[in-house]
Amino acid sequence: MTALAPLTGSLSLYYRALCGRGCELVPYDDDAELRQRPDTATTVRLPSHVHSGPSWYQVALTHRALHHELGTFELALDRPEPFFRRLRPAGLSGGLDRFAGLFGRTALAVEVFTVLEDLRVDTAALRLFPGLAPAYERVRDDELATRPDLAELPPRSAAAEALVRLSLGATSIRLPQPLHPAVTRMAAVAKVLADRESTVESTAEAAIRCYGVLARLPNLTPAAGPDEEVAFTESAVDDGFTLPGQEFRLEGDEVFDVRFAPVHYRDVPGPRYLGLSASGMPLTEAILRMTGEESQAADEFTERSLAAESGQVDVTTVQRPPEPLPHDHGPDLEDHHHGETGPVHANGRHEFAYPEWDHRAGEYLADWCLVREKRPRSGRSGRTHRDALKRNRALLPALTAQLERMAPLGRRRRTRLRHGDDLDLDACVEAMADVRTGRTPGEAVYSALEPVAREVAVAFALDLSSSTAERLPERDDGIRRILDLERESVALLLEAVERVGDSYGIYGFSGTGREDVVVSVVKSLDERRTPATLRRLDGLVPQHTTRMGPAIRHLTRRLATHGAPSKLLVLVSDGRPFDLDYGQRYGEDAVLDYALADTTRALAEARLAGVRPYLITVDPAGGDYLRTMCDPDEYHVIADPRDLPVALARLYVTARRAWPVT
Repeated sequence: MTALAPLTGSLSLYYRALCGRGCELVPYDDDAELRQRPDTATTVRLPSHVHSGPSWYQVALTHRALHHELGTFELALDRPEPFFRRLRPAGLSGGLDRFAGLFGRTALAVEVFTVLEDLRVDTAALRLFPGLAPAYERVRDDELATRPDLAELPPRSAAAEALVRLSLGATSIRLPQPLHPAVTRMAAVAKVLADRESTVESTAEAAIRCYGVLARLPNLTPAAGPDEEVAFTESAVDDGFTLPGQEFRLEGDEVFDVRFAPVHYRDVPGPRYLGLSASGMPLTEAILRMTGEESQAADEFTERSLAAESGQVDVTTVQRPPEPLPHDHGPDLEDHHHGETGPVHANGRHEFAYPEWDHRAGEYLADWCLVREKRPRSGRSGRTHRDALKRNRALLPALTAQLERMAPLGRRRRTRLRHGDDLDLDACVEAMADVRTGRTPGEAVYSALEPVAREVAVAFALDLSSSTAERLPERDDGIRRILDLERESVALLLEAVERVGDSYGIYGFSGTGREDVVVSVVKSLDERRTPATLRRLDGLVPQHTTRMGPAIRHLTRRLATHGAPSKLLVLVSDGRPFDLDYGQRYGEDAVLDYALADTTRALAEARLAGVRPYLITVDPAGGDYLRTMCDPDEYHVIADPRDLPVALARLYVTARRAWPVT
């Protein structure tokens, strides 16, 4: 078995040599997961371990790099191509986002385009790198051996699977005879893309034709009839295709979008295939954003809680950063492509534009970073929370007691109530005395905790950079990664803070360039804790880089609009601020200093807005840069990551005590 970690350095150089681009190699969250999250413009996701040798990783990176070299993401609908009679509508311009809009089943169209483009890229790889060809063929043969059973698939899915196998080098396939005409027509079209003169526009024309074949097939029960072999090599081009018009749907055909089973060495369709700047999301979410239906896809996204927090940060200072852009409610596809030096645009209802501090120029770059709020996917259960309480059961009572001693409390107990969540012992004793003396007992024998004004609001922000997937020394308590420790720490604090009544929010943050900074909302500040909160905490996964400045500005904005007089921002990280395009116009050597300067400025803005920031890191070298970013009492460096839960709990007690209620 071969591990990715020791190969990342050489593989990154190999990728850069092939396509002239830098990338961050990120291991899958779970190698066994069938459907992984897509690559982005700056991040390539690969299995953490493979059963074959290092050549598997080389094949996977070659395929991904050639997408850039062969122009996959540069489709121009008005550009000619040499092989097909043009079916693209005259006058149509734009990229794949506009192309996909031609079809009634958008996801199917993107999947078809992707597998055909993968075929074009793979045949080019075999042609351009003959020395790699034996390894490439082995990887493709291994993929063919693990494909889904065709006998169990309905007609449209079976024909789609035949197309995938053709792209993997299969020369024939066994299918029920009624499917042979459809498969041979698609094979004839697809084989054209093996020509060295084919372009991404050729793939678009081929996709129109193959989509038309698939869309006419039913997708209900498996096709009837005995399996017979159909040879891809025997098919001849039949160009009697037309652009799909008004599509009809068969009665009972509920499953319209065929999901192509992933090919493990290839990237999966994502927002890059639709020309969207936001990345890291699955295909279905990207399509919903493109069609303006994002709100329907939000997983348990509470509109009321977000709207309650959506004010502007009023920072009173001599040199104040530009205010974040107000955001409207509808994606403008024309604005999703930005020059590297231009402003970003907050088009979605959960998108926000923020400035960035350029310390070299001594000025703010207005509307320079786009922050996108989203809900993390839900985990299977709230097990992280329960396990954290179990492991830290000796710590929780003392932590809660320390918080409760800090008056005023967030809750108070009312007694002698007719209804409540507990019995009032004094009232019960009096009632029993009344019964024994023959008097009618009173009915007000209950007590209840009722909230009082929230005096403290705290936002916990967890670094979700790819390095939080780093493995820790083996333990017997289920903690395997730095992110597991981050979740454990918040799960412990969540329980204590809930008991004393502080208002709190839980967020994750990560960046993939300035146009895609994601803030994952586990729980917003005024949202009630529910079982879904715990499942979302379980669902947090390592993502990309540590672009901290925009996340700080966004959470400052959320806190500044909260009514609590004391506001805390607690950030938990495992390393220094960093992103691939942070200050790159000044050269790669300037990236780290630029990132630190912008983050330092964002922290200063938080203080001016009445928000007290605290940073805690498990990076042993954290003191080297945190002392330049923070006041001495605003950061803490943990020597051993395993001490994070206890250290974070103590820091919160200290921070809350140092920020008294006025």
